[in-house]
Amino acid sequence: MLKKFQDLTLEEHKEILQWRNHPDIRQWMFTKKNISLEEHLDFVHNLDKRREYYKYGNIGVLNFKISDKNIEVGLHKNPYRQNVGALLMQQLLQKVTKYDKKVLLYVYAQNKKALHLYKKYGFSIIAKDKNIITMELQR
Repeated sequence: MLKKFQDLTLEEHKEILQWRNHPDIRQWMFTKKNISLEEHLDFVHNLDKRREYYKYGNIGVLNFKISDKNIEVGLHKNPYRQNVGALLMQQLLQKVTKYDKKVLLYVYAQNKKALHLYKKYGFSIIAKDKNIITMELQR
């Protein structure tokens, strides 16, 4: 069900881009501008080997940045689907359990829905600044 970005068809890339550029998703991204298809495909082409992006069916996107000490994770849902956060989190946790590393994520402090979801699945706040909260999975 998980499919690496590098293995997606052009139509699948267009679908992900539509989700990512949707205002409900874009507001919580670090890059707020609309991303063009060319920019998206260039991003995928230039992914380094430590960063993995996956399309999870028509549910959403998961990403993992793996370093020596930790794994930074992220996700965003298909904005046209409701109540899929649990499915995304279950896939994310299944993927990171094979590593014996700290699992970190970053979330905007104003994103209350995401904060609630992450806490429900075992993440705790370890740092905050004005806008960004860093959370770690407590195993």
